[in-house]
Amino acid sequence: MKLNRKIGFTLATGLMGASLLAAAAGAAPAGSVTVPAQVPAQTVEKVVVTDATKISKLNHTSVTPLIIVAEKRYFYALGGGKGLGDTFKVDGREYRYLSDDIGTREKLMNYLKSVYTEKAAAYFVDKYFISHDGRLAQLNADGGNILEFDKATAKLLSMTDTQRVYKLSVPYPEHLQGPAYVTVKFEKVGQFWRVGTAPHAIF
Repeated sequence: MKLNRKIGFTLATGLMGASLLAAAAGAAPAGSVTVPAQVPAQTVEKVVVTDATKISKLNHTSVTPLIIVAEKRYFYALGGGKGLGDTFKVDGREYRYLSDDIGTREKLMNYLKSVYTEKAAAYFVDKYFISHDGRLAQLNADGGNILEFDKATAKLLSMTDTQRVYKLSVPYPEHLQGPAYVTVKFEKVGQFWRVGTAPHAIF
């Protein structure tokens, strides 16, 4: 009888000690389920863009509005402006004049520099336009792009205080095939962000 009491007392003491050690270690009671602590989801600030030529904070939510305006200005210039201008020939090739609002190099550069860096704009202008009789002109041909840049999403690849590189995922109409991926550089010029990649390399 004394032996049984001694064994019982020893077992009880051992169980009590194990429970105290488990509690001290933060162990869950037997039969319970440990639920991992919920980590709050990181919130991404949405930049509200009212004027894409004056974006002072660039993240993946403000890249697309800037790209949309950059695309419009590119195709406006590539299309000759407001309408088809008078044509002429040089070395057997037909050219047309740009409309008056972008009809000089200075006017076209100012038009483009509201969304592009000066270097990116100049690369495009010098490649696709010529000066003839004091006016800008281009080959009498049209171009286009079916990619839906207004639905593009942007992923940040690298960044500094004044430069960003994003990879754009751009869908085709009706998702006829997988998206196209375009890498675009951005630079901060003064207070506002500009596209640092030449337009013809994007669109």
